[in-house]
Amino acid sequence: MLAAKTIQQPSLLKVYTMFATVILVWGLSWPMNKIGMQTIPPIWFATFRILIATICIFILVAGLKRLVLPQKRDLPLILSMGIFQMGFFTMFINLGLFYVDAGRSAILSYTTPFWILPIAVLFFKEKLSFLKILGFMMGMTGVITLFGPWSIDWSDHDQLLGNGLLLLAAISFGVALLCARNMTWYRPALEMLPWQLLAGAIPVLAIALILEPTPVIVVNATTVFTLSYTAMLGTAFANWCSTIVSKELPSVTVSIGFLGVPISGLVFSAFILNEPITTAIQITMFFILGGLLCVAFAKK
Repeated sequence: MLAAKTIQQPSLLKVYTMFATVILVWGLSWPMNKIGMQTIPPIWFATFRILIATICIFILVAGLKRLVLPQKRDLPLILSMGIFQMGFFTMFINLGLFYVDAGRSAILSYTTPFWILPIAVLFFKEKLSFLKILGFMMGMTGVITLFGPWSIDWSDHDQLLGNGLLLLAAISFGVALLCARNMTWYRPALEMLPWQLLAGAIPVLAIALILEPTPVIVVNATTVFTLSYTAMLGTAFANWCSTIVSKELPSVTVSIGFLGVPISGLVFSAFILNEPITTAIQITMFFILGGLLCVAFAKK
């Protein structure tokens, strides 16, 4: 039987390369999602995205002869990561993105450090350096600058719903990060990923069938391209990389580092969707980038 301690650990260079790649891939996923939902309802776009990713990963892992049936001891990690990161996180960001601009949605979804920091420190005894604390404070200052109570139209029910769904996405991602870091891994991430995606796809498909049993779907080149990108790269490949990153690095470091996703999301959305980069967004980018630099130079 394969023990957790026998799993080969990737080098830090490989882990941080994956980290940077995920930040760019997920950043581009935001405008791609927004474009794709012009032809497919949000809940079904999320469903197809996860289902396609699941099929692709099963084929890939089987082709590599790494597809193995999970054991009972693997189920807690499969279910927690699958449901919260692969399933709910994807579903909530697609639903919220329907009501909120892509760039702003990306930022709100990555308020994860709000939920990660106190839990990781109090319950999992993760250590904080001065630079990590400073990075957290700068990153959250940037988020609050863009999404403070003064910037929300409280009479707009669609905006409130969208922001609420994106906060649920952030909480779901935070739960997944803590599980990845603190639960026992008995198999490599690649062998777990197909089953995690399947665990996430099932509840999202059930919810889609209940909420919108007869969706109106337009199939064209845009549909194929956006689904291909968000499913194969944004879901399958990026989730594999992020799972390794979450497993190998401290939860606080990962949650703060992933604030780079909304930065790239803002830039991609500005170029692709012509979303304006306002003064508030520029201030937000300054603080978040400053926070990322603090985390990058923090002592291990």
